[in-house]
Amino acid sequence: MPRKAMTTAKPAALVTGVMLAHAAGPVPAECVPTATRDYASKGPFEDDGLDGSFGIIPCIFKDRPNRMVDVVHRRLVQFGRPMVEPWAPTCTRFDVILPPHAPDACNDPQGLAQLIDAQRMPDQQDLAILITLRFEHHALLHRGWELARGFALQCLATDRNTPVVAAMHVPQVAGRRHKPHVHLIASARRILGSNCADFVTDLLDADAKANAARLWADWRAAHA
Repeated sequence: MPRKAMTTAKPAALVTGVMLAHAAGPVPAECVPTATRDYASKGPFEDDGLDGSFGIIPCIFKDRPNRMVDVVHRRLVQFGRPMVEPWAPTCTRFDVILPPHAPDACNDPQGLAQLIDAQRMPDQQDLAILITLRFEHHALLHRGWELARGFALQCLATDRNTPVVAAMHVPQVAGRRHKPHVHLIASARRILGSNCADFVTDLLDADAKANAARLWADWRAAHA
């Protein structure tokens, strides 16, 4: 479907989340995200020096509808540490990173996701952009987090007016060998005023993965 050109960006506002510990106790079944995959990854960045991957989460995947509330919720869960309440994230850290005109109701993951779902267009194809940035096992977690969060704030929220939920996972806490990583879940549409507006075209077209990789490479070169 046709998408409008991007608008001129203004400085963005950052809403900072918290680091949460896993709470013990029984886990209600409704609080555990389903294991069903909600998108097909476009694969890792092709530059050998970049450890990241890219994907576009569609509104419908394999005949199943996606909701932004589910897309965000499942990334806020650290594997092996399910939520004990519907919106009590167990990932290592999370942030909501907002464009300048986003309404205050978007300052938490659930409120943002609900707005995006409520304003979805009937023929809309793309729901969200998923960028995953990985870091070495020996790297300082706070350093990787700030690199990823700064990238999302500048390159997505500020430059492209799209809101982002950032979630850091550390698989070692669940007995896995995968690298620490940060998921950046960005809306496929910008937020202007109190509304979802046009699409983030350069991160949705045929060159989207290459564009994302270039942005991350430039950011790392300037800030790592």
